[in-house]
Amino acid sequence: MKINNLTIYAVAGLLHDIGKFGQRADVSVEKSTLLSQQDKNLASQICNTTQGGWYSHQHVIWTASFIEKYIEKFKKVGLVDGSENVNNLSNLAAYHHRPSSPEQRIITLADWWSSGLDRNDQIGIDYNEEWKKDKFRSVPSASLFNNLNGYKTDRTLGYPAQKFNTGETIFPKPTDELDNKPLYGKLWKQFENDFEKLPDRDTNSFIFSLYHLLKLYTWYIPASTMEYPDISLFEHLKTTGAFAYCIAAYLKENPEAVKSDNNYKLVIEKGHYPIQLVCGDISGIQSFIYNISNKSAVKSLKGRSLYVQLLAETIAQELLEESGASVINMVYAAGGKFYILLPNTQAANNAIVQYKENLEKNLWDRHKGMISVNIASIAFSMQPDNRKLKVVTTENPSAQNVGDLWFQLSQKTAEQKKKKFQSVLLNQFDLFEPYGTGGNVDVCSVTGEEIIASKELKLDPLDAEQNNEEVLYVSAAVKEQIKLGKSLANHQYLAQMRIEGNDSIKVGLNSHWQLISGLKDIEQNQVKKLILSDWDTEIDLVPNQYPVNSNALGFRLYGGSRVAIYKSEHRNKTFEEIAGVIEGEEKESFTRLAVLRMDIDNLGSLFMKGFEVLDNKGLKENKASFSALATLSTQLDLFFSGYLNTLRNADKYKDRVNIVYSGGDDLFAVGRWSEIIAFAIEIKESFQKFVSGRTDISLSGGIVLVNPKFPIAKASDLAGDAEDKAKKHRILIDEIRYDKNAITLFDIPLNWQYEMPFVQECKNDLVQWIGRDKCISKGLLMKIFSWYEIYKQKKPDWRWQSSYTLARMAADNKNNPGLWEKLEQLKTLMYFGQYNKGKYNNINFNTFIAACRWAELELRNLSIL
Repeated sequence: MKINNLTIYAVAGLLHDIGKFGQRADVSVEKSTLLSQQDKNLASQICNTTQGGWYSHQHVIWTASFIEKYIEKFKKVGLVDGSENVNNLSNLAAYHHRPSSPEQRIITLADWWSSGLDRNDQIGIDYNEEWKKDKFRSVPSASLFNNLNGYKTDRTLGYPAQKFNTGETIFPKPTDELDNKPLYGKLWKQFENDFEKLPDRDTNSFIFSLYHLLKLYTWYIPASTMEYPDISLFEHLKTTGAFAYCIAAYLKENPEAVKSDNNYKLVIEKGHYPIQLVCGDISGIQSFIYNISNKSAVKSLKGRSLYVQLLAETIAQELLEESGASVINMVYAAGGKFYILLPNTQAANNAIVQYKENLEKNLWDRHKGMISVNIASIAFSMQPDNRKLKVVTTENPSAQNVGDLWFQLSQKTAEQKKKKFQSVLLNQFDLFEPYGTGGNVDVCSVTGEEIIASKELKLDPLDAEQNNEEVLYVSAAVKEQIKLGKSLANHQYLAQMRIEGNDSIKVGLNSHWQLISGLKDIEQNQVKKLILSDWDTEIDLVPNQYPVNSNALGFRLYGGSRVAIYKSEHRNKTFEEIAGVIEGEEKESFTRLAVLRMDIDNLGSLFMKGFEVLDNKGLKENKASFSALATLSTQLDLFFSGYLNTLRNADKYKDRVNIVYSGGDDLFAVGRWSEIIAFAIEIKESFQKFVSGRTDISLSGGIVLVNPKFPIAKASDLAGDAEDKAKKHRILIDEIRYDKNAITLFDIPLNWQYEMPFVQECKNDLVQWIGRDKCISKGLLMKIFSWYEIYKQKKPDWRWQSSYTLARMAADNKNNPGLWEKLEQLKTLMYFGQYNKGKYNNINFNTFIAACRWAELELRNLSIL
């Protein structure tokens, strides 16, 4: 086996099933006008023949046709050398079902390892008998949430073939209403038009751009229509490309690790583990982001949030480059964590060790231990086990599932927290020497760390959000982060620069990033990668009139890409402005800033056990795969880093809500108190719709109201405590216990499904009765609050006091049927926990008081209208 250019294997794996896209956009081989006669003649060489005498896996014909059609582009970027090599890019990609050389069998093995874990034919048969081979052009993608946790939705929901976007199309629709057949043709034509315009100045720029183009066009295309179609074609292509690269690199270093079976397929010998899954997890995110004073709070907060996300992505990217791999080997990067696939070779392992050591020193020098990155890996192989494909690792040679590997690596990565900065402490740091200067020294006005003040580090008064004469200084790192926060106000692209510039910020070891507002603001030769970072909902990866031989193109999701702007001065709003007055509007009597923190409940269990299904014998079988886990990760990040921008950018929120951090599975947002509450409710409703209407996959969160000048770090801690309180909330309904799935509001945890709807309706009724109809005095609310104080002391007095007051009010208004009915509702609520004629039951005093407090705050502002 002769392995030279490893990149060829990665790209061949990435493109091996591109023909599925082309085939579904076309007609049969015989009737196709898009295939040349030469393409059609390939069928006998690259397709298998069934017992019935017809060719199977015909998509490989379109794979070969696509590569040959654009052969000159592949030559220009160095992926084709022009020779008739049997192991050229086209043959490696197209022969994976009928390989004719050991090198081609690497793609076959990578495809088997990737797709062999994805197959879920039983569920597909159970759901849709009509999904057979003659319907493959019509079958839509099914949502993963249809079956996670052994759940089976009443109706299968999924997606039409469409471009990746962050708009309303993220919500699944009934699959029996979807037909992909008329959609593929237009989508394929758009894909080819954009492919022709991809940058071709060098191999790396082309691969990076191709990767993102495939994500844009194939993420909502099912990888297979012969099984249950809930795995994205893009995730399958990416995983196959990563596996192919890793296997080829390992076999180049360990040629003895492979043999051929009776069918001439490659088999990895036992005791060899060619691939390693590498995890990186940033530690100290919360303390790092929120370790600021209110001076420059908005810009510092946003800048530090973006910096942390960039740090995780940049480390993953640099680690791939140091190991000789490409973006194809990126499994997932979001929420301060990343997973990549690397070959288990000496060269890659040395690169990881050296990079970790250099990174630790870099982070120590820049952040003095406040933030660290924990990196761990587990090498693995895959072996057939009882006709199933299972994972075996260096640490556990017995057969296991991918979910187990994922869990073990997460644990191993977490253990690295105990060893953070180990190389720095052992080699460079003397525990017995004094650290810093001490005494009367200048400190950063944002973080409090020691600095050497200079003119360059002086904080601009507008940035500091203060009007006094005090001179404030910040550290160099904070100065950069404030610059990032300011640039967010008017940016469209995130550019990786080739060299450091005045407007760039250094992230990782050698990467320089800059936010730019448009193409006119950059010089092509200075940019390495141009990544679309802010858009409405539709993604235009290749801008019109963009030079073909330019830098790499990509796109990324970033939760909070836009911030509230003070329009007359076109600057970021301060917290006081967000909580208080909108330009041109009358000042409100009650102005509070609300802080919201929210994340998914039981996420770890969802990844570990969510893919368990029952086999034909009724036994549990874990169907987790790299493609499935990556699909789930991307879907969740699409909601938190993508759709929440769409939600926040609506007119009702854009001037009053800032998303500080949103990615992976959690959210931190600040804003005017009433809009934050509404925002949280809408997030919950949207998320339930996103997960196919399921209530068992839920969010919990906490909201705290503070003065706009309240320290944001402390407000974050309080919101975190409120979120923890929501996650500990338990209620019993008809003797069934419901855990989590709650929001803490006014320090009262409320179940989203059973308690929050009552709170909203009761609050609206109270505002209507007291503030608009004015048939009930606001004094009644004050009495209810006094009864609640007695209730909290567990004294029974509240019962007779409320009974006497409500009975007397009802008697005084017996000739007013409307008011009498309202008072009766409140009395029934207080004593029997029922409201609105039994619409709501089992309502306790805590839940009722949340509605009263909410109503009281709304009434404060209503009184000035």
